[in-house]
Amino acid sequence: PVKRISLQETTQLVGTIAANESAQLRAEYPGVVVAVHFEEGSQVTKGDKLIELDTRELEAQVAEAKAGLALAAKTLERNRRLLKDRAVSELEADAAEAQHERLKALLEGLEVKLSKSVIKAPFDGVVGGRPVSVGDYLTPQSLITTLDDLSRLKVEMEVPERYLPLLEPGGRFKLSATTLDNGGQTSGEVYFVSPRVDVETRSALIKGYIPEPPAALKPGMFANITLVLREVENALVVAESAVLSTTKGSVLIKPDGPEGKQVAAFVPVKLGIRVPGYVQITPVGPP
Repeated sequence: PVKRISLQETTQLVGTIAANESAQLRAEYPGVVVAVHFEEGSQVTKGDKLIELDTRELEAQVAEAKAGLALAAKTLERNRRLLKDRAVSELEADAAEAQHERLKALLEGLEVKLSKSVIKAPFDGVVGGRPVSVGDYLTPQSLITTLDDLSRLKVEMEVPERYLPLLEPGGRFKLSATTLDNGGQTSGEVYFVSPRVDVETRSALIKGYIPEPPAALKPGMFANITLVLREVENALVVAESAVLSTTKGSVLIKPDGPEGKQVAAFVPVKLGIRVPGYVQITPVGPP
């Protein structure tokens, strides 16, 4: 019998799970840790203070720069008045203006540096381990902690080049991992298909999102992926045993003739998606 069912062509892949956003936090400028404001494994919000560095030396430099800028502003104003009376040269007035701008820029740089002595969370997420403590001297190379946004997860997978014509953002996939109970699965959606194919593996990188990931899934884990390549609604299917491959192509074997005098008729068909026990067929004309 010929049936009409909905079919999916899929392929099995191996994927790697990653956080939606992930960052390794470091200090931009060296300094001594004076306060730690987070617990390992805790949830933090964008802008939360994580680490504070000693700023006493910087604060002194800022105070010195402010005093110098105030003096430069007075000198500039005085030279502008004297220039009108030709009491000073234009060169002296220009030098005073340049000095004022230099000290202004110096102060702005020190204030930026001072603001960066407090390391804050760049986005919402879960902090990792804390290898630093109060009193540690940090350099720009010192790792403070990691931060992962687990509100959704990414999945990266390599797909053979022959499937690329069937891939586009919005495609669906199912994911299974050993940490999911009783072989459980979760689903996701493709959001990126690489425009390039790796010349060594002849495969392309694609990425997908898992919007509401189970807690058992963690960044860095291995996962089995069932990627949907295409779907066909109301497809004509028959049992695989009803189709014969010949030198002229595939034919469907069907009974023909009156009851008791039936013979085998061969109807040319084009084969499509295969699922266990069944194959999609499309008639291609009279036998």
